[in-house]
Amino acid sequence: MDWYVDSHAHASTAGLGYEAVVREFRRSGGRLIALVGLTPSSYGLETSLDGVLKSIDIHLQLCGKVREEFGGVLCLAGVHPATVDRLARSSRSLDALYVDLVERVLKYLERCVREGLADGLGEFGRPHYPATPESIALSEVLTVKAMELARDYSLPIHIHSKSSGRVTSESLKILARYARLSLERVLVHHVPPTQAPTYISEGFYVSVVGRSEVLSNLGSRCERVLVESDYLDDPRRPGAVMYPWDIPREVGEAVSRGTLTPDCAREMLQRSPLRYYGVEL
Repeated sequence: MDWYVDSHAHASTAGLGYEAVVREFRRSGGRLIALVGLTPSSYGLETSLDGVLKSIDIHLQLCGKVREEFGGVLCLAGVHPATVDRLARSSRSLDALYVDLVERVLKYLERCVREGLADGLGEFGRPHYPATPESIALSEVLTVKAMELARDYSLPIHIHSKSSGRVTSESLKILARYARLSLERVLVHHVPPTQAPTYISEGFYVSVVGRSEVLSNLGSRCERVLVESDYLDDPRRPGAVMYPWDIPREVGEAVSRGTLTPDCAREMLQRSPLRYYGVEL
């Protein structure tokens, strides 16, 4: 594979950092990487409304800097459902928190989009661990509002959610339908390979972790499937989930074993991500 796209990765101020991550990615043949914002704690900030706004600002500033320096970088920002859950658990008023998230955070994201700082939205969605009903409801309503923003500006949006197969895909489809957002804009990220056909048959794009054992379990359905490293850039967990620059080796192993066809590899690493993001290289 002469070049590839990492469709969902992270960089932080506590780990290798934005410049080192993108430089190493480009050195390994990476042509386009989607850098998605992390939770406030990943930037040494408290989990509060101000912390969320500051984390978005830090991410977009640093992401924009490496985009300008290296090229081939997409900057996505949002409010991770784990952050929504933590805010909900500590809030004295869920109604006031909802208003703050919509009127302060989403309005700020919209301004960033208008100013060309953000190329997409993410992550939004639901916690992937047991959470209170109030947290889940707040996460879902915020996701719908983010989907409406994605609709208005024709943006890609990355969804983080507990993968429960058909139940999850149907519920996300309902949220997107309510927001009047085309599923062409929706990427459900970090999907288990055996569940990928469920999502893509409904019209979603999905991203799967680019490890050979994951790719080997995809089967022959590879359209609308993108490859991600979901690299966390967390010094406490070096290499988690995987390094972006390890994707070519892992894909090559799956191809050499015959569990992934060369055409599927090109579809997932090149053609599908360029279609989803609407870019040309």
